[in-house]
Amino acid sequence: MIDVLVWNKYTRIVMQLAERLNISPERALNLFYNSKVYSFLLNKEYPLITMSDDYITDEIMLELQRKQE
Repeated sequence: MIDVLVWNKYTRIVMQLAERLNISPERALNLFYNSKVYSFLLNKEYPLITMSDDYITDEIMLELQRKQE
């Protein structure tokens, strides 16, 4: 059950990224899986998974902005 909830959360985040960046969901999925934020989501020591979808999406957006600087 938990896995389904986590996958649904990932899906919502990817779709938010696609919408905010005006890119395809496939491209957004690639950005998501290659982000540092995703690695923190996998790490059980960090409670990032408990944060809202918007918060996590914002963190990925900030990460992408930092990469462009």
